[in-house]
Amino acid sequence: MTRAVYLRGAQAHCAAGVDAGAIAATCRAATPAPADVRFRSLGNEIVLPYFRAAGVEAATPALAARALGDADRGTPRLGLYFGSSSAGIAAHERAYVEARAAGRDDFPIHSPDQSRSARRLHDTLGLRGPYYTLSTACSSAANALLYASFALRDGVLDEALAVGVEEENQVSQQGFFSMMLATRTRSRPFDARRDGIVLGECAAALHLSATRGAARWQLLGGASLCDVSHPTNPSPQRIADTIVAALADAGVAPREVAAIKAHGTGTRANDLAEALGLRQVFGDTVPPFTSLKPVFGHTLGACGALETAAFVACLERGFVPATAGFEEEDDELGIAPLRAPAPWRGGIVLLNYFGFGGNNCSLLLRELPPC
Repeated sequence: MTRAVYLRGAQAHCAAGVDAGAIAATCRAATPAPADVRFRSLGNEIVLPYFRAAGVEAATPALAARALGDADRGTPRLGLYFGSSSAGIAAHERAYVEARAAGRDDFPIHSPDQSRSARRLHDTLGLRGPYYTLSTACSSAANALLYASFALRDGVLDEALAVGVEEENQVSQQGFFSMMLATRTRSRPFDARRDGIVLGECAAALHLSATRGAARWQLLGGASLCDVSHPTNPSPQRIADTIVAALADAGVAPREVAAIKAHGTGTRANDLAEALGLRQVFGDTVPPFTSLKPVFGHTLGACGALETAAFVACLERGFVPATAGFEEEDDELGIAPLRAPAPWRGGIVLLNYFGFGGNNCSLLLRELPPC
């Protein structure tokens, strides 16, 4: 018999704020305030908007500890699930710059290890249970949540900490720019004039438990599927397949979904594929949906943790946030996100996270009645 999985705590540190209340307030106001990032490409200086959150690495242990609350960190039945698409890259870049400044020609990345960040956090928190690193591009932290929930409901663990971390780095910035996926202006998911993403950095942590306590949310289930149709161009069919599989795993019918947190990157192809996938699943009655990325950026591998924490924070304050920057409907999509905040009256929500390179993850959460 499988066990229920509850969301007991959520903390985040991002450009929109460093606590749930501040992040929800920024989402309600829909007033994004990105900084600039500069680098050189083919001899030219490139300036792009970027959502910077100072001190991400330093903030991570403290926010993870707050998410855990009074959970027994010494029990071997508490697991750490760490999601990031660029874990360690920022540290490698800093080491390279320092080596060059010191006049050394060696390349100081001798043993890249994406699990290093998880291991360091595990040791800093004094955890004794297992720890795992998931790196599936933009679905990394969402998969951390999903696989943590599988371990809890199957009785392998009793508690889990799902963490997403993304730090500013040149590899990500120049990579998305070189693929012509980064906008020079602003993120406008699902808008007819959308032209790319704005990246951001963050740390976020969520505490899952097989014991409800004072939890207001239950993680009903989800699914993670790979898109093998194309390495970079998302398939609407595979997105629909992922959502259908998530609904089936959670035991939820499409008509029961009250709101959707879309992946909504602001690129031409991704938003089109997601919109068509949603229409395939929900038909002409797609629930109210939104994208949070215009408020604090696309935080890549960490977005599964940050956007879950942020969306829940908004719902707990009685509203489904609007999609900041959305102005003009795209007829090809056939649907449009919220233009203004909508009242939240409880129920089940779908959260989508689709990874660059072909991994898709969808999660289902249900707001619980008061204890």
